[in-house]
Amino acid sequence: MLNFPFELNGVILLSSASLLFGILAVFFMLGNRVRRTIKRLRFQQTRYIGLGQHVIRFTMAFLWIAVSAAILFLAAFIQSYRNFTKEELVAEVRCVPLQQDGAVAMHFELTPVLAGQKLSPRPFLLNGDQWALEGDILKWDNWLNFAGIHTMYKLTRIRGRYVNFEDEINRKPTVYSLVEREDDPRWRWLYKYGHRLRFVDAVYGNTVYTYPSSENVFEVYVSTSGFTVKIK
Repeated sequence: MLNFPFELNGVILLSSASLLFGILAVFFMLGNRVRRTIKRLRFQQTRYIGLGQHVIRFTMAFLWIAVSAAILFLAAFIQSYRNFTKEELVAEVRCVPLQQDGAVAMHFELTPVLAGQKLSPRPFLLNGDQWALEGDILKWDNWLNFAGIHTMYKLTRIRGRYVNFEDEINRKPTVYSLVEREDDPRWRWLYKYGHRLRFVDAVYGNTVYTYPSSENVFEVYVSTSGFTVKIK
């Protein structure tokens, strides 16, 4: 993601004001030119300004408008790119493979991250070849992403996952809930009717899973497309 030592919102605001000022200046000069022409046609006395001065003034004004517009569009493009590619860290995961009585198991530790702050880690024992993290996703319309409103999410479950589907059927699964009430009426309503709202693009469940590792720490992010998992 692109990072700058200054706020792009301020650049967008200043360049917008500068562009508006340039446009108003052009209209003012055009209006002034029309008034002078009318006075001359009526044989009224008016201060003479040469054609060269008019050309220089209009050239400077159009250059001002062009530079302001270029800065505005560039800042808006970069801001929209940052918003559409934004990834918010939602959890840190440590998962170590174990061997218990011949069964495939994992020691899983989840550290939720809320508003950039790490919460208390929560340990779990999982059966399976892979760990999986599940949750709910609310994806806003693109114009809201452009405005800087990020994807809503809710982590709901942790479970162990077997690579072989027969093991999924025959072996004991492990599933843990991360919420007090899984049948949340607000999210249930969004699943049923969210697609009818003009500002909502999609509401769906999302799962990420991967193999445990004794060496690596995993980070789970939410983006405009859902959850992703990366090695720290």
